[in-house]
Amino acid sequence: MNPFVGYYLATSHNLPSYSQKLQEYWLASNGLFLRSHRRELEVCLQIAQTQIAGLQPLEPYFRLTVPKVKSQIITEIINTASINPHQEILFYLGAANNQWWSHTPLQTASSTHVVSLENSLKVSYTDALVEIHSHGTLAAYPSSTDNQEEKGKFRVFAIIGTLKTTPTIYTRIGIYNHFFPIDPNLIFELLPHIICSS
Repeated sequence: MNPFVGYYLATSHNLPSYSQKLQEYWLASNGLFLRSHRRELEVCLQIAQTQIAGLQPLEPYFRLTVPKVKSQIITEIINTASINPHQEILFYLGAANNQWWSHTPLQTASSTHVVSLENSLKVSYTDALVEIHSHGTLAAYPSSTDNQEEKGKFRVFAIIGTLKTTPTIYTRIGIYNHFFPIDPNLIFELLPHIICSS
């Protein structure tokens, strides 16, 4: 038995309480779903569509258990990233007592790459629900480098781009080795001057 992953059949419309597994794969009448949770977030997202007789259908969901990230925090992040738009910059966001905090870790960066130099045991890293980095003047869309660096984590990833014109933001959720694009409005209180890209 895998101590981290569980495999289940959706025989009822009502899913049971979360197991102790990091990931739950659910086979339902309408496809294969991945379910997981952490203190601030509960998700059930569809991996594949199919039709299977004898099982019940599932509906995907994305539920924050904390308030959305305040628009002021996003504005401050965009302003900071715009100071040097030709160099990427990384931010961690987390929530404690329903209040969001933002942290800019010690990092090394270039025009195409940014890496935190902080130990992965630091609270700012382990407690972060959202990881944001900038793409400067380029499009807000994950690169192959982003895909590699963001594997193995369960958090929301955001990219801010086109900082010289109208800022854009792209968001996706990473559930270990699965990525799902999500609407930025699910996690952020967005401002009118920011374009959501997909």
